Amino acid sequence: MNEHSERELIAYFEAIAGWRGAYRVARLHVLGVRTGETLELVAARIVLDPGSDTAVKAAFRAGRIEAHQILLNQEETDVQGVVRALASAAGFHVAGLGSFKLPSTEQVGIYVAPPTLLHPEGLSAGNRLAVLSIGGGHVTDLLPQPQSDWLLKAADFPYDSVQELAIDYGLGTLRGDRALLEVVARTAIEVLAESSVTATRANVGVSMASSLDRAQAKLGFRVVHQGRVIQRGAIQGKDLTWSERDLAVVGIGSVEVPVGSVVQCIASYAGQAHHVQWRADPTSFLNPRAAILALVDPSGSLTQTYLRPEMPARGKAADDFEAAIAWLLWALGFSVASFGTHAKTRDAFDVIATTPRGDFLVVECTLGMLRAEGKLSRLAARTVNVRDSLAASNMTHLRVLPVIVTAMTGEQVAADAGPAAELGVLVITREDLDEVQNELVRFPDADSLFERGLRAVQDRQSARKAQDGADR
Repeated sequence: MNEHSERELIAYFEAIAGWRGAYRVARLHVLGVRTGETLELVAARIVLDPGSDTAVKAAFRAGRIEAHQILLNQEETDVQGVVRALASAAGFHVAGLGSFKLPSTEQVGIYVAPPTLLHPEGLSAGNRLAVLSIGGGHVTDLLPQPQSDWLLKAADFPYDSVQELAIDYGLGTLRGDRALLEVVARTAIEVLAESSVTATRANVGVSMASSLDRAQAKLGFRVVHQGRVIQRGAIQGKDLTWSERDLAVVGIGSVEVPVGSVVQCIASYAGQAHHVQWRADPTSFLNPRAAILALVDPSGSLTQTYLRPEMPARGKAADDFEAAIAWLLWALGFSVASFGTHAKTRDAFDVIATTPRGDFLVVECTLGMLRAEGKLSRLAARTVNVRDSLAASNMTHLRVLPVIVTAMTGEQVAADAGPAAELGVLVITREDLDEVQNELVRFPDADSLFERGLRAVQDRQSARKAQDGADR
């Protein structure tokens, strides 16, 4: 590891040092190819988790291909030292399994990318996710295709592909042709799940590891009423009422709010925001459009059924999914035109939505992968058509944001995230749809959501550039 890479490694661990004590569990996930006593890593991930789950999957072997999950004893093992060892020529020794090492050559050496301390995948869910990415050598020769996939199909516990094996062992989708080692530090403090708003009182709180300093915790809040922020403040850790809960501690406070308010809760620690959540009184609708939607779907079960179709999809599942997306966009304050569910117009667009300011969303809906059936390319072409049409009408000041919405999870479509970022496309996954439904309790503000979408695209493009740097 050269001097630059060493600086980036140190910078990452210094950045999370303020709450490092929260991480009770450090788990090493690996997928590699064995050569004698050495397991050459195709993908590896060290996950730092404040939770108490110490379960690991059993070792997997098929020919020379292996996958493991290993708990690291942090009292005996320095995680930073493990990272250095994995990236070294000697590797990291694991009892009974030999040496784990990130492959490299003189031509393609180890590269540590600048830390991504607010990873886009975390931001989309409202939490701090700090990621360090370390690139190694090329791995195409280690896992020749289609031979490797067919070797896994013949295993005693079969997998359809190397990608499925990587996802099942907590490594996400494999990207590029270089080995990748990641360190992922999860959110250290969270908004308490039971936080709620009832009539004129918001009962809110935070949850964190008992090893953290309560005095450094803080619960910020913004009270939104009738579309305006009417109150801002924070409850300091010393003013929260604390209690123990298993290996965690919970701090609770309350805030007086007007009836029908929505409260944004912000859990902070050591001067850094870690988790953001919204709470509202479900009996008081601040969003009139959501109130109308509730007349059609009182329990929300129909919308959920449409957004989460059983796979493989049958019948009109794709049309139902598209209809639910249009409903959500309308309830969030957009003006919506749905074309994709009609035979004579489905070749033009799926959904077009506009904000009160006049900016446009060009929305493509899919139940599967982003590039399936040429959907991503088709979306890019449709976006160009919209921009050209606006330009011909002297409306170039109006902005156009391409959006692709999938019923799959972020991890399942991770392989398509890079091409989407390159095209400037906002990707909405199943997890994002869950978050979007939380927005329904707020006063509809399509302009604000459009701006957030633009920022999300820019963040993902920045993260992509950093990853490209690691791949070079």
